[in-house]
Amino acid sequence: MSLALLPNLVADRNFVDEALELALDVSSGPASNPVFKAMRFAVLNGGQRLRPVLALRIGRMANADLRLVTKGALAIELFHCASLIVDDLPCMDDELMRRGQPTVHRQFGEATALLAAFSLVALAARQPTEGVTSPAEAERLSCFQQKLLRVLDCNSLVGGQAMDLASPGASSRRLAELKTAPLFKLSARAGLLGSPLDEPLRRHITKLGLEFGIAYQLMDDLNDGHANSREPFDHQLADTRSLLAPFNSKSAEIADMLDYLEAKSIS
Repeated sequence: MSLALLPNLVADRNFVDEALELALDVSSGPASNPVFKAMRFAVLNGGQRLRPVLALRIGRMANADLRLVTKGALAIELFHCASLIVDDLPCMDDELMRRGQPTVHRQFGEATALLAAFSLVALAARQPTEGVTSPAEAERLSCFQQKLLRVLDCNSLVGGQAMDLASPGASSRRLAELKTAPLFKLSARAGLLGSPLDEPLRRHITKLGLEFGIAYQLMDDLNDGHANSREPFDHQLADTRSLLAPFNSKSAEIADMLDYLEAKSIS
């Protein structure tokens, strides 16, 4: 998929990648430690970065504090990368390749992969509040941190993975709501950090994040051959686009991301 299909993705991805590189510098672990090497391998070997990019773009649309948005966006991507390590394990989806390279457990062994996933969750959880001195910002980011950790609940990512294991290859809105959408919904919440928008609009944007995540999962199901029809995806994409209406031209960057999902669904 050409990056030209998503204008400015390269710039946003580069920004995220540079910030992730800083988050995974030697202060996070000795360079010679195999767990630290596995962490860097899991995070810095590519990826679309759609979750942090969505957070940044919602942040710009919502006139949020982009310094705080970035902290939340990095936490989400680190958390996402940890979840991929676990998803790929032999006891889960038993994947051999990820992003064109061997999965972490194949490259470093299952024990090291598990330890790397635990360490990335811990690093992700620290990101929002680390280095924050303002009491008001600390309170706001602590609230976000709690929401981040809640996505591990049985009624969120863990529940979605369990459902997926019970019915491999199944495609449904409920599975998407549990397995994929929580981190996109959280990306929307990250994009609202420091935003002056009122509560109704904040709820509207949070719903946008949720629906974007469901659209992403339905697109992925189409690409993987797990969907019997593209009709659910087309309806979901249209419903998600309709949520941009209150923001007019300010939502152009989000509309571009939906165009990207549509292009990937027919690639």
